[in-house]
Amino acid sequence: MADRNLRVGDLLRGGGGLLCGRRPLLSIEITRECPLRCPGCYAYEPEHLDGSGPLRELADLKGEALVAGVLGLVRRYRPQHISIVGGEPLVRHRDLDVLLPKLVAMDLHVQLVTSAVRPIPLGWGRLPNFHLVVSIDGLQPEHDRRRAPAT
Repeated sequence: MADRNLRVGDLLRGGGGLLCGRRPLLSIEITRECPLRCPGCYAYEPEHLDGSGPLRELADLKGEALVAGVLGLVRRYRPQHISIVGGEPLVRHRDLDVLLPKLVAMDLHVQLVTSAVRPIPLGWGRLPNFHLVVSIDGLQPEHDRRRAPAT
C-alpha cells in the first residue's frame, strides 16, 4: 500500500508552487444535493456562494460532465490536495467510482468529506493518498449544542 502521509517532497513542491502563485489546495462542492435536511446547514446560507445566487438554484453536473469538470479544474489549478465536499458527495457515488482513481493517478492527495449517508465503497480504501472524513460533532449533548438550531 502506498504511503498515505505527506512527504517532504510534497511540502517543497507546495512551497515552490506558492511562490509561483499557485494554490496547493482546492475544495470542490460536487453537488448541492443532500438527503439530510439540517435546518442550520451553512451550504444554504445566502452568503455561502459569495453573491453567485442561492445554492438551490444552481444546476449540478452529473456523470461524464461532472468527472470532466472536476478534472478540468484540477488541470487548470494544479493543486496538490483536493477536498471533495457537497451537499453530500456520496449522492454521486457512481461518479466518484470513476473520478477518485483518476485523481489519485494524478499524484494528488484526495479528501472526501461526507456524513456517511450510504455505505462507503470498500474499494476506495485501497486508493493511495485517499482520505475519507466523516463529519460528526461528537456525542449527542455536544452535537446538539454545536449544531443548534439544526438539532
